[in-house]
Amino acid sequence: MSSTKDLKQRIKGTKNTSKITAAMEMISAVKMRKAVAKVIAIRPYAESALQVLEKVSQAVKLENIAIFKTRTVKNVLIVVVTSNRGLCGSFNTQIIKEVRSQIEKLEAKNAELNNIEFLSIGKKGDKMLRRFGKKIVASYPDIVSEPSMEAISSVSRLLRDEFDAEKYDKVVLVYTDYISPMVQKTRSRRILPLSYGAVEDELDEMDKHPQPSYINEEIKTEKLEKVKKLESEYTIEPSPEQVLRTLVPRLLRMQLYHALLESNASQEAARMLAMRNATEAAKDMIGEFTLAYNQLRQAKVTQEIAELSAGMAAVEG
Repeated sequence: MSSTKDLKQRIKGTKNTSKITAAMEMISAVKMRKAVAKVIAIRPYAESALQVLEKVSQAVKLENIAIFKTRTVKNVLIVVVTSNRGLCGSFNTQIIKEVRSQIEKLEAKNAELNNIEFLSIGKKGDKMLRRFGKKIVASYPDIVSEPSMEAISSVSRLLRDEFDAEKYDKVVLVYTDYISPMVQKTRSRRILPLSYGAVEDELDEMDKHPQPSYINEEIKTEKLEKVKKLESEYTIEPSPEQVLRTLVPRLLRMQLYHALLESNASQEAARMLAMRNATEAAKDMIGEFTLAYNQLRQAKVTQEIAELSAGMAAVEG
């Protein structure tokens, strides 16, 4: 049985732990809000790019452009977006679970499939993929913490070049979609070959997300008004093909950037929830230790009283 001294140390240590987890919960909540604000801010840009693509597609058949052309799937690249840090519950485990599910689907649907390779964004995904013996062609751990269009350009360029060179016939993106602070959903999406329908579906999902009350109204109104102004006649110069050569890289970067922002918001939401659960568990442990401490102290007091009474009885006898 533990002594009162041991129980005191456990109570003190658990209280210190609960303070740390409570602080981490608050930090994750702030980071989650910032990430969600960025997700909402990119929606008007994504809608504008889709509108331009729609207008250009009326002048040229997208199927004739190499990056929109569907090929027989023989080689696949899976882009896996995870976190750099742990303490976020099953966030990274669910990503790997979805990756395994995608591998099974690809093998079942594509009889001529030869090879599946991986590109990791995030240290945790890189470690888990290497542990399972998967081939990683590139790893980008640094862009997870501070995603930006400039940082994503190198990833986008690599994917586009490898697809154009027909090294890969399909590129799949696996990430976590932020729904709410309590709900995050693991998703997989084909990003190459590009398709108008896939980008439109992505925007539909973005629009279905709840608008948090703390998001600046300027993001929700003024930027959307700018998108509405684009609904007008288009004059495509110098040619639809050259416009597409400029637009396609932007669309691909937008998809990757959006996935990273969603993943960051989901990561911080998962970490916030994990730290909240840890804080509550620590409080329960403190209660149990305090109860055990009081019981042990009471037992000692009772024993001392009994010994004193027995001594007094012996003296009087």
